[in-house]
Amino acid sequence: MIKIEIQRQNNRITYFEIKGHADFSGFGEDVICAAVSSVGQMTINGLIETLKLQEKLEYVEKDGLITCDLKESELTDEELEKADILIESMYSYLKAVARSYSEFVRLEEKIEKK
Repeated sequence: MIKIEIQRQNNRITYFEIKGHADFSGFGEDVICAAVSSVGQMTINGLIETLKLQEKLEYVEKDGLITCDLKESELTDEELEKADILIESMYSYLKAVARSYSEFVRLEEKIEKK
């Protein structure tokens, strides 16, 4: 099962983790795993390549794990707003996948008080 954790502070996603494998079908043919990992990687790549935030991000991309932590980042308000658009788009997509394939994908959202 793929487990997705979303953490929010002040109505903004400040951390996400995508972990595990869907086991929907065999290696290289698992469309659910491919969909989830693709949108996670696309979001990280957008933050790095498009928004040029690599030096300010704390992230991990490896087999079965994608994380991004913005909690301690020193992003400007403008950078946070732009990052928020990418991350909220990813969240919207992952929420739909989790709803459609709840047997294979679980999404958990935590709201932290600062």
